[in-house]
Amino acid sequence: MTPARRWLALGGLCLGFFMLLLDSTIVSVALPDVGRELGSDASTSVWVNSAYLFAFAVPLLVAGRLGDRFGHRRVYLVGLAVFTIASVGCAAAPGIGALVAWRAVQGLGAALLTPQCLTVIRSLFDPPRLAVALAVWSAGGGAATVAGPIVGGLLVETWGWPSVFLVNVPVGVVTAIAVLRFVPVSPRIVVPLPVLAVTGVTAGVLAVVVGVQGTGAGLLAAPLPRAALVVLGAGVVAVVLTVQRRAGDRALVPLGLFRDRGFVTGSWGATAASFCVGSAPIPLMLDLQTERGLGAGAAALVLVPMGVACLAAAPFVGRMTNTAGPRATATVGAVLLVVSVAVTALLIGTGAPLWAVASAFTGFGVANAFVWSPFSLAAVLAAGPSTIGAASSTFNTVKQLGAVLGSTVTAVLLATATDAVALGVLALVAVVAVVAARSLPEPRRAGAVLTGAVVHGAGVGHGLGFPTANLLPDADVVRSVPADGVYVGWLTAATWPAAREALISVGSNSTFADRPRTVEIHVLDFDGDLYGTAVELTVGRRIRRQRTFPGPDALVAAMRADERRARTLLARS
Repeated sequence: MTPARRWLALGGLCLGFFMLLLDSTIVSVALPDVGRELGSDASTSVWVNSAYLFAFAVPLLVAGRLGDRFGHRRVYLVGLAVFTIASVGCAAAPGIGALVAWRAVQGLGAALLTPQCLTVIRSLFDPPRLAVALAVWSAGGGAATVAGPIVGGLLVETWGWPSVFLVNVPVGVVTAIAVLRFVPVSPRIVVPLPVLAVTGVTAGVLAVVVGVQGTGAGLLAAPLPRAALVVLGAGVVAVVLTVQRRAGDRALVPLGLFRDRGFVTGSWGATAASFCVGSAPIPLMLDLQTERGLGAGAAALVLVPMGVACLAAAPFVGRMTNTAGPRATATVGAVLLVVSVAVTALLIGTGAPLWAVASAFTGFGVANAFVWSPFSLAAVLAAGPSTIGAASSTFNTVKQLGAVLGSTVTAVLLATATDAVALGVLALVAVVAVVAARSLPEPRRAGAVLTGAVVHGAGVGHGLGFPTANLLPDADVVRSVPADGVYVGWLTAATWPAAREALISVGSNSTFADRPRTVEIHVLDFDGDLYGTAVELTVGRRIRRQRTFPGPDALVAAMRADERRARTLLARS
């Protein structure tokens, strides 16, 4: 698969994800008109969003495994079709009951689609391009968040509330064509989907979501019954996962995921960030409209700098993740999230001018660009083919539960306190994301000692005048392979009296299509045969990162420059 096709495939996946996030914000803008035209009160209209939320959050934990079993592209397309058809149903709904029902169907489609995105992206890209791809994916979500209120206001004022659902139809069709054309068919993995386990997990997650969100009336509007429901639901899920532990990697949620530090910290970091990010615009928009008297469109324009900043920062996210690592990138995003929301709370609490509020919330856009990619990368990087679907669905489930909890807490705060206080509490919760960011595993550094055997490669280096030994690392040192780049180092073989100086390339050379990630060693002043030889490789200082060259001639020129620099550095050591 060519690099160009990989990026086109990413574009198709991002377009579908953009549509989902755009829909959720657009519908919130349209709710007042929906209530007026369909004759429903506020307590009934809120179910237009609640039904979607329940149907989206509940199946997420199982949806990733459905992708493993039936193919991730296929399940993505099924979810896309369900969501698009349900959008037509929403637009044509004759009453509030039908609209709520179709919104639930929309939520089911979104649940099938969402976890497949992360899984397919992980299969299409290896580091360092994976960080860049995830940054693009995250930027698309940020753009949808800011575009939703603006597009929603224009659509409702021009064509009425049904148009906020009909806009999904052309986007859905274009997305389907792009995914069918560019996203490859993924191999299926035979994983069991036992009825009792699936039913138990679904019921447990439903209980947690209903307990957190509430129903707005009746017994489940009271705090104690809702808390009991959360505990009961979490207990049911825990029992199912414990019973399934013997299934190993084929379980709905393999318990081995929770032994991976990157998955655990990435997941709870994203949960804390989602708690804040999903709800922070609500108190701000309420302040702009109720306290300052702005219309929906004018209030949405205050968020435009935030969206522009999110898109502008996206190109730097992948680069920083590859050079400084997920920990540093996530820390920048999480700290900016705390600071921007806290400063915005202070400004609206003191009645600061609009330009100051818009400037402070611009940092929120930069935070959105930086925070999601490294947490997502950490959560799925160590997952293998048999667990990537489960890792993606679990990550998305806890992230969505964070958004649900944030929405509930924000609603309580808005009913009992000011908009500024609500934002202040959200900023305080975002501190948890900072702690998670600082707890992410350190990136692999140079200085690793790798053992393994020399195996046959593609023979490209020898043809270019730079013969290389392709190292197959031993299983116990695979995780010690440093980040992609060109390094100096030393190679030791059993038949040699001493180590030899070497130039080491780690990664995939995108100058040539479909090259896998390898560890290639150009031993200086040596042109012998090492195939099948057990060797020990000491990786030293990194000279440069991997990059794409326009052709073999440019690559050879860079390799010659690398060799000259390597000899200089090795002479000093």
